[in-house]
Amino acid sequence: MEPTNNQELSRGDVLLKGALALGALYGAGAVSPYVRRALAADAKGDVDVLNFLLPFEYLQVSLYNRGNSEKNYRGERLTLKGQEKELAELLVEQEGEHLTAMKEMLEEMGGKPVAEKDYAFAYRDYATWLELGASLEASAIGAYNGAIPMLESEEARELAFSIVQVEGRHAAAVRIPNKEDPAPEAFDIGLPEDSAINSLLPFTGEYAE
Repeated sequence: MEPTNNQELSRGDVLLKGALALGALYGAGAVSPYVRRALAADAKGDVDVLNFLLPFEYLQVSLYNRGNSEKNYRGERLTLKGQEKELAELLVEQEGEHLTAMKEMLEEMGGKPVAEKDYAFAYRDYATWLELGASLEASAIGAYNGAIPMLESEEARELAFSIVQVEGRHAAAVRIPNKEDPAPEAFDIGLPEDSAINSLLPFTGEYAE
């Protein structure tokens, strides 16, 4: 899941790629310390923090819209039946609401939402689409959990809390059809901070300081 344009990656793009990679490798808990450290160093306020989270909503809407279109990344027909179609439509609707609410909050704060980019998702069947959804949900949950303590305004925290709880339900919803445990651990502790960041070396080229 990477931007498809050829523009030079910004610092925000690098942080996003790192969070996605870490979520795919280790799950939501490992993303949170990475995000907290990154935002503590770079974010200048709630607008910056929300704009870091906004691309996760763009990504989810893009992935779920692609699945709901019933075509895989090669344009081949991927027919969804019954509950499969219902799940895709639910995810599109709710993630779309998250995206709208996040952008409205940014504008109310006088900020400008970061622009959406084009993303590519390589999958040819429903099961793989679900796996991508589970990986993306894990990264998003970890990002929200890491970012929420950095938010100063009560309104921004309330919005982020309300979104991350639903993301947790989405994570379970896309795992169950693949017969995966929807909640494999009672606590999502993740990795120690330095270990989490250093595990991203292949993706970011940066060791923890």
